[in-house]
This record gives sequence, structure tokens and C-alpha cells, in this order.
Amino acid sequence: ATLSVETPIGSYRLQADWVIATDGARSTVRKALGARFVGTQYDGTYIIADIRMKSDLPAGRRAWFDPPSNPGATLLLHKHRDDLWRFDYQLRDDEDPDEAVKPENVLERIRSHLALMGETAPWKPVWISLYRANCLTLESYRYGRVLLAGDAAHMVPIFGVRGLNSGADDAQNLVWKLALRIRGQGSDALLDTYTEERVFATRVNMRHASKSAEFMAPPTEAFRVMREAVLALSHRHTWIRRLIDPRQSAAIGYPDSSLNQAGDAADFKAGPVAGVNFIDVTLPAGGHLSERMGPHFTLLRFTAAAGPATDAQVWQATTSLPLAVLEVPADSEIGRRYDARPGTAYLFRPDGHVLCRWRAIDPTGVARAIATCCAGNAVALEEV
Repeated sequence: ATLSVETPIGSYRLQADWVIATDGARSTVRKALGARFVGTQYDGTYIIADIRMKSDLPAGRRAWFDPPSNPGATLLLHKHRDDLWRFDYQLRDDEDPDEAVKPENVLERIRSHLALMGETAPWKPVWISLYRANCLTLESYRYGRVLLAGDAAHMVPIFGVRGLNSGADDAQNLVWKLALRIRGQGSDALLDTYTEERVFATRVNMRHASKSAEFMAPPTEAFRVMREAVLALSHRHTWIRRLIDPRQSAAIGYPDSSLNQAGDAADFKAGPVAGVNFIDVTLPAGGHLSERMGPHFTLLRFTAAAGPATDAQVWQATTSLPLAVLEVPADSEIGRRYDARPGTAYLFRPDGHVLCRWRAIDPTGVARAIATCCAGNAVALEEV
């Protein structure tokens, strides 16, 4: 790929074997490719304003619906580190965004709301921005040797912190596949699963984010009536309060990924299935499973309590790719969480998603599973 780069001190051309575009919602690379978003663009307009303020107010996300400081609309407030507080509020339909985002108008609304809260600590503005809520995605995140990630590939409403989290998940999904492809150890089919898996995750995020956006800014009268009912009932029924909370972000698995391998899945009654994230558990010898994951494949084997340790080199010698072997007793807490018995084994991808699980497997079988993954083949292990 050839890039034409323009900078304040001059322009130059750059040759690259691969380009990963993470240049945000207004991505220049996306536009140059002619790639187009699909999805929903919401009518609501919002302003984000960060202020620095020392306050004894406990950290937490607070939401006001139709407050005197922002009548007819919503306002969110939460605390960042270093005494930074973020206001996120919706503009009414009759407000001009260009006028509303002017510092004097934003700061007056903040003063009004802090007075409503009874907050008297001194504060100063740090940053002001305007945005619109969108649920948009490209249908492919790969264009030959150019790959897109983060807001350059997809956008979701800010409620629930799904934008930042999904961008990090994009990187985690992409980098090990691209690394194998660059080394000649992974196929184009493996790299194409980046689009397959992350577009699936984006659409899951979009479904949840849409619910949050429709609650924060009801698009119709019916949605507004439903929101008012939820808010009213939440005073008397604690169970309904979870419908208000927009912080719903959670790890997203890939249950239908073409990389998933069947193994002995039918013999398990619990534990993480192929495609989902590992369950983090404290290890019997100390530390956590998450500390032992990646940037390699990881084999988690469960042994009898008094069983001898296996020579990890025996397993590693059957594959040319980095493989970490971790053995723990089946009668431990992690064994219970993984529905394990002596001989049970889980193979994790470098990004921590389960590739396959077995009740019994030998080193050659593990090596075949890794090779099948690197080939990007949509076949079960027993078919290889």
C-alpha cells in the first residue's frame, strides 16, 4: 500500500506492506477507500464538557431526566481520574448546535447544574465537544492490505463506553492474526476472520447501544412514555432499576466463528464454549489465568491432584508456533469453573478466546487444532 502523507512541514509518500487505519470517526483512510457506513444515525445532538474540580462527591455515573438546568432533555455526569468531571448533555430540538457549543453557553449550563446539585467547589473548564449518536459500521474491515479498526470502522453511541472498549477489542482480535499472516504462518482466510468476528461484535454492541440511546433520548412518544413509566416504577421496585443503567458493556464472544472447533464439546455441561472469552480465575499456585494469556496459544490442562507434571516441551515440539502449557488440578476452583476432570484440556487463541476443548487430547491433536486455526478453516477438529 502506498500512502500520501500530508503534514504541516511538508508531504511525503510511504510504502507499507500493511496499513491499519485507526484514524477515528472522520477517517481519511476510510474516505479514500470509498468505504461507506451502514446503520442508524440518530437525530439527537449532545455536548461533552470536561471540568476540573475538587469535590467530595462520590464517583459514579449520574443521570438527570428533564432537569431545570437542561429542561426537556437529559444530562449525565461522571468522574474521571485527576479531579476531572465529565458533563454529557442532550440538546433540545429547538437549540442551535453551533450556538449551544460556544464556551459561554456551555459554561452557563454547567454553572446552573452545579448550583442545582449544591456543589460549591471551584472549577475550571478543560474541554468541550459536540457529537451525534450513531450506530454505524462498515460491512468489511479489510480492503486488501488496508484494515480498519475503532471508530474508523464502526461507531456506537457513547452510552455504555462501548466505543472505546470495542476499539481495544478490534486491536486484540486483529494483531495476532496479522502477525501470523506477516510471518507466513497464517493464511488470508485467517485474516478475513477479523471482519467476520468483529462485525458480529459490532452488531451486538449496536443492539445494546441502541437501547441505551432510545432510553436517553426517546425517538417517539411511545418510547418517552415507556421511559417515564420505568423511572416512576423504579422508586418502588428495585428490580426495574437495571433498565435505567446504560453501563451494559461486557465481553463479546464469537459463538459462530469459522475458527471454532468442536473437539469434545458435547461431553461438557458447563465451562466456556468455543469462541467465547476465557473465565478469569485465581490459579492454585497464585496469580490469575489472565496473566498467563497471550501473545501465544495457551493450553490449559487439568490433572489428577497427585499426577506428575507433563513436560511442556513435548507439547510445544509438535508446533512451530509459540504455545504455553499450563497444568492445574482438576479438583480446584478453576477446575470447577471449567467443568474439568483429569485429562480435560482447553486451547485458547492468543486473544484469550476458546479455540477448542477436549476431555482427552494428545500433543499431535493440539498441533492440528492450531494449524487448522492458522489456516482459517471452518472445520471441526475431527474432520482435519
